[in-house]
Amino acid sequence: MDVQRYISSGIIESVVAGLATDPEVRELQAAVEQYPEVKAAADAAQQDMERYVTMQSVPPPVDLKDRIYQALNNEATPETAHAGGAAAEEYAAYEEEPREPVRVSVAWCYIAAAVAIGLIVSIVFNVTYRNSLNEWKGKYEALVTDQQSLTKQNEVFQTRIAQSEEMVSMLSSPSVKKVMMSTTRRDHPGSKAIVFWNASSQEVYLSVNSLPEPAADQQYQLWAIVNNRPIDAGVFDTGDKAKGFQKMKGIATAQYFAVTLEKKGGNPTPTLTAMHVIGKVSG
Repeated sequence: MDVQRYISSGIIESVVAGLATDPEVRELQAAVEQYPEVKAAADAAQQDMERYVTMQSVPPPVDLKDRIYQALNNEATPETAHAGGAAAEEYAAYEEEPREPVRVSVAWCYIAAAVAIGLIVSIVFNVTYRNSLNEWKGKYEALVTDQQSLTKQNEVFQTRIAQSEEMVSMLSSPSVKKVMMSTTRRDHPGSKAIVFWNASSQEVYLSVNSLPEPAADQQYQLWAIVNNRPIDAGVFDTGDKAKGFQKMKGIATAQYFAVTLEKKGGNPTPTLTAMHVIGKVSG
């Protein structure tokens, strides 16, 4: 151990002042037993502390105790009251006398400065740590949101890929019939839709080329027609929700496919006046 460096480190003054940690106290006790120089420095620091406490104390007047006992043993009289007042005045006068300036060891100034600096550093560290924590927390939450968004997009892409693969497989079958449905209305001459129907597997897929956007309480419905008897093939969406192919209800037999505009959720029978497109199944 470098004894002189240890003595000048301020640990001894910290222990004497009661500001040291338990390891520092144990370390000083071991050093005192091993190094006489450390013991001498510790004794000197203890004496400095005792002198400082002694200088800060104010001793009472020498005869104050005798006066107190006399006041307790005798009945109160004007004379004793006057004596007590005189004692109080004397004590007050004694307090007002100028006291010798207190000289504090330079080590105690270093200790106080170190404590203040440590407090300031702790406050700055806590504020910086809290701001950094909030910043990283915000970044983490943003990453989680992005991850969730990417996961949803990936699910959509996977669904579309699966549908495309299913459509390619179905369209490559010779059993698939393509039914072009054209408009029946003069107010919407550009309405078109296509049905892909596999008579063997009874699978039906619909591709909407152009249909007017329905009202919020309405929905388009696909019908298969056999001997003038309509068979419900399900409702479907338009706009962005209708991109690609939409799988409809299975149909075993059909001569025509048609689309009508019905209430949201569909109807058990078609509204013929609300038919938009129709197409014949080729033989």
